[in-house]
Amino acid sequence: MSKSYQNPIVRGMYPDPSIVQVDGTYYLANSTFEYYPGIAISQSQDLVNWQQMPGVIKTTKQADLSQAKSNEGIFAVNIRYYQGYFYVITTNFSEFKTIIIKGQLDKQQQQIIWENQRVEVDIQGIDPDLYFENNHVYVQFTGYIDNKGTKAIQQVEINLTTGQILREPQALTLGTGGRDVEGPHIIKRNDWYYLLMAEGGTGLGHMITMQRSHSLWGPYQAPLEVNPLFTNRDRADEPLQNIGHADLFQDVQGKWWLTCLGTRPSPLDFSRITNLGRETLLYPVIWDKEWPQIYQGVPTQSVDLTKFAQHAKNIGEQKLENFTDDFKNNQLNSEWLSLRNNLKERLHLEPGKLTLVGSDYQIEDLGTPSFIGIRQSEAQETFSVTLDSQTTQLNQGQAGIISLINADHYLALMLKYDKLQQQYQVLKVTKVADLKQVETVATMQTLPEKLLIRNKPASKQFVACWSDQEIAFELSALHLSNEAVAALNTGDVQGIYVLGNAQLTICQAQRQ
Repeated sequence: MSKSYQNPIVRGMYPDPSIVQVDGTYYLANSTFEYYPGIAISQSQDLVNWQQMPGVIKTTKQADLSQAKSNEGIFAVNIRYYQGYFYVITTNFSEFKTIIIKGQLDKQQQQIIWENQRVEVDIQGIDPDLYFENNHVYVQFTGYIDNKGTKAIQQVEINLTTGQILREPQALTLGTGGRDVEGPHIIKRNDWYYLLMAEGGTGLGHMITMQRSHSLWGPYQAPLEVNPLFTNRDRADEPLQNIGHADLFQDVQGKWWLTCLGTRPSPLDFSRITNLGRETLLYPVIWDKEWPQIYQGVPTQSVDLTKFAQHAKNIGEQKLENFTDDFKNNQLNSEWLSLRNNLKERLHLEPGKLTLVGSDYQIEDLGTPSFIGIRQSEAQETFSVTLDSQTTQLNQGQAGIISLINADHYLALMLKYDKLQQQYQVLKVTKVADLKQVETVATMQTLPEKLLIRNKPASKQFVACWSDQEIAFELSALHLSNEAVAALNTGDVQGIYVLGNAQLTICQAQRQ
């Protein structure tokens, strides 16, 4: 039991949170867009300390991400539990198909085994939600209802096994007046169907709203004073912004909670920039009247549970742990991500080492480059890798460390071997929109022992380290921000990157 905790509860690019509680364990699903594995799943016993599980989508039969452009792929995901099975429903935007994948806990109750086959639902929209009632299954989603760009929350009834639509789409609501109504979830309470939504776009105008109806099929309405239910859209000084896309769930004591996404912009001169993407937040809910009261009405970073004694019983002591991977296991840590597909024969694990073999795919190509990374989780943190010089080879290729927010915005420190001079070149690589620059900043006789990125709120410093020397250069973090890219779906991911016939072997990776 703890009297307070800090948001985000899951840090870095973990947007569109959805939580379900099963037998005292909480399961969280997040969107992953063009990254692989698709659909991030985490589990927790106390709601504030989360352990990442293997991702859901690992085969093209589940979802084909091979053509997923930046900010496409796996859109808002919803997780539910029904009659002994987990169900995730999402839209793979690169295929523009709404899909359901079924899973079940293994015998040890430690992992979820997800089925290789998917169920397709033929709806024209995104942000799908599953609602179960009296052996009937319904899908809510957001989509256009005319050729003028009017969006509405719509609903169909489906056959869960086949995805067949049993009742055609019907509009439930246009929302409460904000633009881009999305992220629907149905909650039934006291003979009312409550429809939780997000409106205002995914930027600073984002807000959580709610309407209700006595009928599942509407009409859904709410008094004007109810909405927005939860937002920071007019509180520019709050450290958390872009509050929206929420889910409501109950803990083991039956107390209500709200999880939602938000961002932590960093100050930069007279503005703010967001490198971490949209993160997962959590707030206690009092629902003893007609409408839920979310915390104290303001989405804050620090959550005081003094007035929420029953909620506090479920909260443990929050531990913000660093990431260290020494590659001691024969399976890749679940926090690592690649782009669009697995790295197959290009990634090799052996006790104490990870080797990544290069390819001709570059980050800006629509393919799976030899890249593997983890999410940046704090505005100020260091990501480092320790090289194994015996196995690393740079023949006719390059290898190094990289930070990216999408295919056209990345910064890197790359190493290249000059056979003629028998020296290693340290390259500064900058890719911003359609401008790419590659500059040699130093030449050295040996490979560095470490490569690292020192993230700061306004800059990123790339460093190659030898026992007696450092080569470093600094670039603006603005280049990899949501504001500069105008891509609000993803955040910065940092890792290693190999091109051509090179191969890079590392024996440790850290984020601290």
